[in-house]
Amino acid sequence: MAMGAVVWLVFENFGYTRENFFVVTMVLFPLLIFFGYLLSKIALEPLFVTNDLLDRLLKDTLHELNIPLSTIFANVSMLSRFENDRKKLKRLSRIEKAGGHLLELYEDLDYFIKKEIGSVEKERFELREVVEKSVRKMEDIRGDISIQYRSFDMSVIADRRGCQKAIDNLLSNAIKYNRPGGSVKIFEEKGSLVVQDSGIGMDDQTLFRVFDRYYQSELSASGYGIGLHIVKTFCDQHGIKIKIESKVNSGTTFRLDFKGVKA
Repeated sequence: MAMGAVVWLVFENFGYTRENFFVVTMVLFPLLIFFGYLLSKIALEPLFVTNDLLDRLLKDTLHELNIPLSTIFANVSMLSRFENDRKKLKRLSRIEKAGGHLLELYEDLDYFIKKEIGSVEKERFELREVVEKSVRKMEDIRGDISIQYRSFDMSVIADRRGCQKAIDNLLSNAIKYNRPGGSVKIFEEKGSLVVQDSGIGMDDQTLFRVFDRYYQSELSASGYGIGLHIVKTFCDQHGIKIKIESKVNSGTTFRLDFKGVKA
């Protein structure tokens, strides 16, 4: 409104009538919009082209990774079958384990690409299997932290890979922010998955921001501050309620209510 008044004053100073002003603006404004669109298209086109090329490169690379990974696993399996030397078997086991880590990265990339284009499907699975897989993963990083897992039976319908990432991050954090010689307890309680640690706990300010992307309560901590954001995103997408109980120097308890996605 104010802009129109200013333009009208300029036109009036040059002796234009209101009719002239109306005709000129009807022609001028569409032209300005058109030229603005052209300029923005010219400026942004290289970005779109680059983004498209990166997307194609990522998908092609991901596809090609599957071949060397399959070759590694096949050859390790064949060599292990005819090998009796313990040292050599141990080395082959390390190669196989490293290949397993690469395979997991491959699956993560594949998952995130599918998620980006909206092709991730929900499936029925046992929540216990996902939790047990996470517990096994933590064996290499838990150090002197004990993991106490109480098995349970619960079938759910959800994004399995997303669920795996969420639980991985919960357990990883429970170990990362624990005390030397501390413990992590994992169990089911009234339809909720409970992850309880004996760690450093969180104050009210941290609790308020704990799910923010890139937020870290300690700047010296390793990682990027996205773990709990991944947990929250998964839960929000499935209508899973999260409850946190935490106190400084008294540990933290996460409760994920899976009742709404039970099969």
